[in-house]
Amino acid sequence: MPRLVRLLGSLQIAVPLLIVIAGVLAWGTIYETRFGTAAVQRFVYQSWWFQGLLAFLALNLAVAALERYPWKRRHTPFVLAHLGIILILIGGIIGGRFGIEGQLIIPEGQAERLLQLPTNVLVVAQANPGTPHVVPTRFEAAAWEHEPHAFFQVPLEDRTVNLVVDRYYPNAVMEERITGDGAADYPAVRLQVGHEGQVEEAWLLARDPERFGLRWGDAHLLFLDPLDEQQVAQLTGRASSEGRPRGVVTVELPALGITQEVAVPERLAAPIPVKGTPYQILFKQYFPDFTLTEQGPANRSDAPNNPAVAFTLTGPEGTDAHLLFAFHPDFPMLHGRTHAIHAHVSYVHPAGSALPPNAITILRRPSGALLAVLTGGGGEREVVEPLEMDATHTHSWLGYQFRLVSYLPRANVTQSFANRSNEVKREVVHIMLQDGSATADAWIGLRGSAELPLGEHAVTVEYRPAVRELPFTVKLLDFRKIDYPGTQMAAGFESDVELSDPQRGLILMRKISMNTPLRYRGFHLYQSSYVPGPTETTVLSVRNDPGTWLVYTGFLIVIGGVMTMFLSRRGMAPP
Repeated sequence: MPRLVRLLGSLQIAVPLLIVIAGVLAWGTIYETRFGTAAVQRFVYQSWWFQGLLAFLALNLAVAALERYPWKRRHTPFVLAHLGIILILIGGIIGGRFGIEGQLIIPEGQAERLLQLPTNVLVVAQANPGTPHVVPTRFEAAAWEHEPHAFFQVPLEDRTVNLVVDRYYPNAVMEERITGDGAADYPAVRLQVGHEGQVEEAWLLARDPERFGLRWGDAHLLFLDPLDEQQVAQLTGRASSEGRPRGVVTVELPALGITQEVAVPERLAAPIPVKGTPYQILFKQYFPDFTLTEQGPANRSDAPNNPAVAFTLTGPEGTDAHLLFAFHPDFPMLHGRTHAIHAHVSYVHPAGSALPPNAITILRRPSGALLAVLTGGGGEREVVEPLEMDATHTHSWLGYQFRLVSYLPRANVTQSFANRSNEVKREVVHIMLQDGSATADAWIGLRGSAELPLGEHAVTVEYRPAVRELPFTVKLLDFRKIDYPGTQMAAGFESDVELSDPQRGLILMRKISMNTPLRYRGFHLYQSSYVPGPTETTVLSVRNDPGTWLVYTGFLIVIGGVMTMFLSRRGMAPP
């Protein structure tokens, strides 16, 4: 009778506990359909309270089994079943607390050892130099919490700043407004393009490296802001490069009112005087394809892929060293070098006149007037000048119609974000930094960054997935997408990889497919997905679960208990 009472008491605890766990699992399933697998893993299955429920259930099962001690032979199925379930629960708890799970994203031909984890972090650093400080975030786990008001104190090299995240949008949409009341010269045009009944409008920002051009159908749409008329002449095809294959350096001396073009010579030893002035140029080196190595500047090839020239300008004030790039005219301004001689220098190269085929290129002259350059597939050019507002033009080779809708010399771009749904698709956060009375704020999307002016040194904040270094490196040698015959639907993915482990001095060559993972040092690498593009990129899911062997052992013991119960009942059956 006492044993029966104790057994009923344990059942009174176990049954409500199982009902609670079943309810949590049902809620987790609904949560996963709304917010994704990564969110439910962080917020439910890997949380301390859910693992506490599993631990309490395991303890309850252990007490129920010990209630029947000393065990008889007939108790064998009962004991094995309880022991197996306890091991499964312990293995799940260990895997949830100490397991590692993430993704390796590897472009073809490259190697990677940083595993991207499902949690996100904010990385705060003080620019040049700066030690990054990683701030783990938790607000992305609860997608409905759009105003987390998360507060962090971040120690930097010479100060401590306050970081506040006051907005989190899991599925954000950007709302942009472009007006012409900007304080600085920042040209923008709104271009309308149409073909076969399809008409679209797009803003192009000449000084934004990510928005000065785009692709529309078979056409390249560009908006360029040349520094001088020489560059305009090159882009329109009106400049002659005969006798100047290495390009031309233009020297302007405002104090003397003199401007002179100097062709980069074949022999660089002799100084070249600037006519009518006490100044002279000495060319040091010409780079058709500039690159920077550990040994310093070098030439990558003889093709004019990145033309650059190094020279000195000498005069009564002293000697100034210059390094100019034909494709990057803003390089000297970005690096803020100071010179003794007040002069404006620029460099143009014949390769700089190359425009992509099938392009509609809007050029802004230094005077502010606009013109258009149309190119065909074989390098043909047509110049539309002047480019008038609201006048419709036709691309001679593509047949596309285009029209200049707006032109803003001093554009002011303001952006804001709104949330569309609680489904985690395009995450953005709004952050505020505070250092005493100085404040700065910015919107940052996942895998994006922002540089905020705060005091004497700017602070860079990055929002990205957390990373963890693996004990080995994986290099993608070749990626293959296998389609169903006669279709473009993927039937499978395969990645040929090279795994190198410097600690063990081991190199492995393996093929990873959807049904053939790579197992090494407790890590399992599965073929998950891929990113199409000119360089194909594989996405490998990586998992290291130290509780797996306990889970498998528990399942085997439970199966053994079921078989023991079945065999014992057969032995008890009458002949």
